[in-house]
Amino acid sequence: MQFSSLAARMEFLAWRDGQFAAISDQLSDAFPGLLARLSDIADAAPTLDLVTPGAALKRSVAEALTAWGAEQLGIANTRASTTLEQYMNELPGDLALDPTVWSQVASAAPAVAGLSLIAASIAAIPTVVSFATVSTSVLAFWATATISWPLFAAGAVVIGVASLLGAGVLDRSQTWARDRLRAALHSEAERQVFGLHGPIGARCVLSDIQAAILAAGEKRMTGADA
Repeated sequence: MQFSSLAARMEFLAWRDGQFAAISDQLSDAFPGLLARLSDIADAAPTLDLVTPGAALKRSVAEALTAWGAEQLGIANTRASTTLEQYMNELPGDLALDPTVWSQVASAAPAVAGLSLIAASIAAIPTVVSFATVSTSVLAFWATATISWPLFAAGAVVIGVASLLGAGVLDRSQTWARDRLRAALHSEAERQVFGLHGPIGARCVLSDIQAAILAAGEKRMTGADA
């Protein structure tokens, strides 16, 4: 059966929208695991880190966020590559590899609900990214992401005053400070992963993965990475 250009566009629009939804669901399902890891880091933090985050704490948090993001990117990449191949196998080769089809798909991008959230990420994704390189190319963006460390300090004054009032008050203050650190870590994870508590339209792990998959799909669809 000969597919029309309209049929080809609809197939790829369905693939793109399906991937965006699948990535959102994937990160939502995996997010509690990241929060648990960050809670473990907060529980193990020494008292000094409850006053002001030290290098070891910062490194642990950054590594946890990056490793989790890398794992989610790999899962999304494998799923997107496999499903796109399935779509392409159902289309004649001249349509599947025609760059104009991608242009028509991309021009319909504003119709996707919430696409404005990944606009900054799309602009930042390297033009050379493909399904073969997306797992390594995108990680650099997260490794340099700014973590809002000022939100993490529990305050030296509170613990300092508590230390003068006796061990019981100090223990309660440290417990409060540790709870506050845990909550701050969770809030930062929400910002890093989903863009919550941050500027509207700011890049996050969700938008970067969606943008990377979109860019890789373009390369594969047009045959640029063949």
